[in-house]
Amino acid sequence: MSIRRSIAAAVFVAAVSAPTVLGATPALADTPPTGRSLPDAPAPDTEPIGPADTTPADTTAPEAPAQPSAPAEAGGTTGGTTDPTAPAAPVLDETALRARLDAALAEPGHYAYYYATVKKAQSGTAEQIQHFLDVELKVVVHDDYAIRTTQIMAGAGYGTPIWQAAQDVLTDGSTEACVRFLTVTVPALTASDNRVKLSQLVEDPFIGTALRTDAMAVLERNDPAEIAAFLEKAPARLRTDYRIRIVREMSVGGPEVRKAANAVLDSDDPDVLRAFLTTGLKEAQERDKAAQQGGGGKEDDGKGSKGGEDGNGNGDGGKGPDGGSTVTPVSNTTTTTTTTATGTDSTAAGLAFTGPGTPLAAVTAAGAAAVVLGAGTLVATRRRTQRS
Repeated sequence: MSIRRSIAAAVFVAAVSAPTVLGATPALADTPPTGRSLPDAPAPDTEPIGPADTTPADTTAPEAPAQPSAPAEAGGTTGGTTDPTAPAAPVLDETALRARLDAALAEPGHYAYYYATVKKAQSGTAEQIQHFLDVELKVVVHDDYAIRTTQIMAGAGYGTPIWQAAQDVLTDGSTEACVRFLTVTVPALTASDNRVKLSQLVEDPFIGTALRTDAMAVLERNDPAEIAAFLEKAPARLRTDYRIRIVREMSVGGPEVRKAANAVLDSDDPDVLRAFLTTGLKEAQERDKAAQQGGGGKEDDGKGSKGGEDGNGNGDGGKGPDGGSTVTPVSNTTTTTTTTATGTDSTAAGLAFTGPGTPLAAVTAAGAAAVVLGAGTLVATRRRTQRS
């Protein structure tokens, strides 16, 4: 048994160290040695050679160099496929990202939505800021221009040139169209509208001389920026001029005018003040006029004192300027002669000054005396006629 083990070990060592020797061994084994016959070779010595030639030689020899490579790949020290010093993801420079975000926030030419959104992004992490700058910022710029275009469209009013231009831009939908509308179209149309507004202000009949003079000077220079600045400050000056005009109308108006003017002076809106001067003042004046015509005091149902009969004493005189009763002098209807002219004329002269301040009893007594005097004169005249 020891001989067989020795032979097997020798064969294994020969197969590992020198394959050429192993290849020559079967040939040598098949040749019988000199001086020895074939049966002298021991049969059991050849049995382990067969399996030794097939199993260890072919399987273990190629796998020997590959076995140490497995732990090398697991440890990452050989092969050149992985680098243990390289990071799994790039490191973000948060300071640089925030500097870019600050620059975007300070960039001019944008509107409220843009600045509010960029400012909100400052509270994010470095990864969120990078995503905002690289992806979201372009969308924010477009939305900002579109929102501003919509606001201008709403303020211009339906059907105006600015409204129509904004409608065309929103239909187009591109950022470039919005930029052109906001930077070129709107300034040109606004300058034209402002010039029209300033021309209307000059024609306002309720403004003062100083405001009209200044407005005409600005209109002649035709500077769009100056016109816009003047119109921006105009409401305060218009309010002052309208108030002066309303106070002036109060000083000469009636109760209704004063009442309406006091109510409107509580407003600081120039449009409200101008509306009063345009329509409210006239309406208040009409109410005062109606009250003056239909009002006034009445004495004895508006009829004067009755005098004598035969049509000489009817006192259905007209009303005085303050609604009081007046009495028609009786002596004006009495036939007088030369001898009584002085007396009747003096009576008429005295009665001519009767008015609402004269007591009614005194007026009645004076009228009665005039009637008696006239009647006596008439009787005397008739007697003289009969004698003659």
